Amino acid sequence: MTAERPLCVVVGALGGQGGGVLADWLVEAAHLAGYPAQSTSIPGVAQRTGATTYYFELFPEKNPAGAPIFSLFPSAGDVDLVAALEPTEAGRALERGLVTDRTTVVTSSARVYSTAEKSVAGDGAIGSATILQSLTGAAKKVIQLEVANPFGRDVNALAFGALIGSGVLPLTEEHAREAIKAVGLAVGANVAGFENGLKAARTVPDLSGLKDLTGLNHLPPPPGFENELTSFPESLRPLIGHALARLVDYQDAGYARYYIKRLQSILDADSPAQNHRLTAQVAGRLAAWMSQEDIIRVAQLKTKPGRLTRIRKEVAAKPGELVTVEDFLSPSRDQVVEILPLSLARLVPGGNGHGDPFGRHLRWRTYSLFGFGIMRFLAALKPLRPRTTGFAKNQQAIAMWLEAVRQAAQVNYALACDTAELAIWARGYGDVRARGMAQLTSALKDWPARLTDVESLKKQVAVSLHAARHTPDI
Repeated sequence: MTAERPLCVVVGALGGQGGGVLADWLVEAAHLAGYPAQSTSIPGVAQRTGATTYYFELFPEKNPAGAPIFSLFPSAGDVDLVAALEPTEAGRALERGLVTDRTTVVTSSARVYSTAEKSVAGDGAIGSATILQSLTGAAKKVIQLEVANPFGRDVNALAFGALIGSGVLPLTEEHAREAIKAVGLAVGANVAGFENGLKAARTVPDLSGLKDLTGLNHLPPPPGFENELTSFPESLRPLIGHALARLVDYQDAGYARYYIKRLQSILDADSPAQNHRLTAQVAGRLAAWMSQEDIIRVAQLKTKPGRLTRIRKEVAAKPGELVTVEDFLSPSRDQVVEILPLSLARLVPGGNGHGDPFGRHLRWRTYSLFGFGIMRFLAALKPLRPRTTGFAKNQQAIAMWLEAVRQAAQVNYALACDTAELAIWARGYGDVRARGMAQLTSALKDWPARLTDVESLKKQVAVSLHAARHTPDI
């Protein structure tokens, strides 16, 4: 019997995920099995670390009458297998029409956020659950891989095992293992990853009632806050517990309890009939605002225990191999002033239109003894943060915003929720943050008087929110 068409496989991978090696394994396995095959690659736009589409075709006949004609790129409706090592890459394939009821999709649970998601004011993350549910409805089958690190050494081997285990390709496990050995890269680790991928392909996942994967990364609440958490609705406790852990790390337990006190005032003004939607919105915004990343916080994060170990793992450094870490910094005058008390802040030059004496581009060698020591010194200033100029200004702005939310809640619930969203103006740093805070101050100006005309105020707040989300240069 003569095959009518080749089997078509699309691999969507980001730079560093080994998509090219995966394509090489497919070609090598096909040749070992005696099937004509070809692979090509289509470079993508570098939206994260560079998404590239690899396209593989295999003619499922070992001795065809004539030479098969292969295509250089996939066509909608003709793809049998899609392997996307990141969920949104599978979503892109679905959007392009490459996923149909003839397609088996192999994807992972690990997200790598795109530039478009990061640049949206507030939370611009695309929910993995939405993508996976759409894929489940459109594809013949979806194989989901549990991946802890999307740039781990074995992520492409996992996908290779799932592709072979799907049964779509006429390639055996033995051909695949031999292909990994023939290519010769990290053979032991890749064979182990391949076996795990095979196992995943043979386990049919239940994606019904799938929860949003972006919400599964909550930190556990720090000890000693059990009583505080029980005063909030159960559905909000994971988010609030995550916020408490972040604020304890940012400052201390007392600061975290101040967050609870502030949030409790919003809960008191909230409505159970609305499922406490207002409290949920304020909980996330308030925690992010109260943990603004000043110079002290940046130094704290860059000297956090385990950071250099994590970097070595991400770049796959071998034991004893030298890894150089350079951080790029550009502290402005305002950022320097923020970590000083008011008495010293007045002495910093450049505050009267004389230019910014700071803002220099620095390449800081964090791995060196001197560079790490300076960062540790800055991080050690954390106990002094409540006395700094930036901290005082920040707390005043937060208090103004929370009071506006509480007042709005007494008049109109929808307006209160939109007012809570106005906190997205408190974003970024330097000039971006200064412009955002000016916009927020303008939006909340004369708030009690403007509450007398709710419909007009709702429109004004909506305009401000639209500008915050769609005009990043303001």
